[in-house]
Amino acid sequence: MQFGLLMAMAALALPAFAESMPRLVKQAGGFEFQVNDRPFIVLGIQTANSSGYPGELERTWPLAKRLHVNTIEIPIQWQTVEPAQGKFDFAVVDGLVAGARKHDLRLILAWFGGFKNAAMHFAPAWVKEDVRTYPRMIDQSGSPIRTLSTHVDATINADAAAFAAFMRHLKRLDGELHTVVAVQVENEAGVLGTDRDHSETANRLFGQNVPAEVLAAFHKQAGGTWAEVFGPYASETFAAYYQARYVNRVATAGKQEFPLPMFLNAWTDIQDGFYDPGFSHPSGGPTTRMLPLYKAIVPAIDWISPDIYKRNSVQFVEEATPYSRPDNPLLIPETGSDLGFCRRMFYALGDLKGIGVSVFGVEGPREGHDDGSVPEALSDLGSTYRVLSGALPLLAAARQHDSLHSAVEEEGAATRVLDFGEYEAMVQFGPFSYGYGGARAAGTSKISGRVLVGQLAPTEFVIAGFDAAVSFRARFGSAQPRADFVSVEEGFYEGSEWKSLRQLSGDEIYFGIRIPAAGTIVKVKLMKY
Repeated sequence: MQFGLLMAMAALALPAFAESMPRLVKQAGGFEFQVNDRPFIVLGIQTANSSGYPGELERTWPLAKRLHVNTIEIPIQWQTVEPAQGKFDFAVVDGLVAGARKHDLRLILAWFGGFKNAAMHFAPAWVKEDVRTYPRMIDQSGSPIRTLSTHVDATINADAAAFAAFMRHLKRLDGELHTVVAVQVENEAGVLGTDRDHSETANRLFGQNVPAEVLAAFHKQAGGTWAEVFGPYASETFAAYYQARYVNRVATAGKQEFPLPMFLNAWTDIQDGFYDPGFSHPSGGPTTRMLPLYKAIVPAIDWISPDIYKRNSVQFVEEATPYSRPDNPLLIPETGSDLGFCRRMFYALGDLKGIGVSVFGVEGPREGHDDGSVPEALSDLGSTYRVLSGALPLLAAARQHDSLHSAVEEEGAATRVLDFGEYEAMVQFGPFSYGYGGARAAGTSKISGRVLVGQLAPTEFVIAGFDAAVSFRARFGSAQPRADFVSVEEGFYEGSEWKSLRQLSGDEIYFGIRIPAAGTIVKVKLMKY
């Protein structure tokens, strides 16, 4: 028996106390994701599509720890676990769970079933080759494309049966320890290359009246055919209805075996250029326009998440905001890793009440090239996760009171004022001076300033971030107009224990609390007089 397999079996056999099932909890500040009954904010990375194998991950686990990651998202390929119909091989799943446990990391496993980036790349050969049983979608010209039809029970049943077998195995493997905290069902579902399936079956369904559940989801009073009710959006809405039914059947089959939290990820419709479903974005996916439909008819899915690669902060927030809803928490399972994306994470986790972020395509160096350091390209990500991970209990406490806010530096915008009711916080980035209009900040040289400011109690706050100065005052018009620091303590959390590094006073707080470029966490107690 190979040494690696022995190690995997040993890790899986480690004794441990059972943990509670991961879950979402609704609260005043939106949603809280709980792991083992404690607040958990995902600070994650996701491997490349074809790197989710134990051997490949041996070079990534150590890098993940150096980056202060707490969760790795890894694809589980249908073609790998069911190479022949009804014959399952879960050695990859076993190895991934063993590796995560060994390195004290959590997993999100992404089921790459019938849909991956609006195509069928990871379906097994026996599905791809049997086009009679598992037909493709047909485009407007009458040609088949590389996407499975969502109108065929045989395809849906095969995908659902494989996913159910995977979840059944995962329950036996991880049903008490919950190394895996959530499962993504499919990946960026929908279709590219056509607005909808134009097969004979699909065309017949398209000519029928819109189902009542679709009308209800969009608050439509009058019925009719898809074209009559939805006009130019008829094809995309039709595609979304049948895609949503597909993923719900797959998710339901899995959830009946093991009810872990499950979510969908979306290639959203907020794109540069013209709006063109099937070409500018996958038609039929859980996009911003189709989100009401998915939320109404996909009960097996706990939330829907946008993959965001927008480099413009305005577009990033525009793309993320629709997914932060009273019935849907924001998790960004795919985004970039550079300084700009690290700054935007603060929007997601603060004002947008996100439950986590994850960076796509992060992998460790090849054998013989690991010097134990963090690559320069990932240094900002490592610093960001270091500070956020050290502040998670404080940030979660502020979130519970709906009092966690973002302050992010943007070009030409180096001052932000945050409202906490009885107190206001002013966050400034870069050197500042006083003149007409008060204090003016000049901005940092790399536009690197970013902080989260949270209120823990009426006079207690937490600040976590980089390259900023934070001042407080009593609410404008207050009977006690001045505010002063009772205490300012720099430190971090290690597990559930606060580790104090030093008390700040004098020069460090006279012109506001200085948050260095390297980043830090500060607990503050105020008083008014």
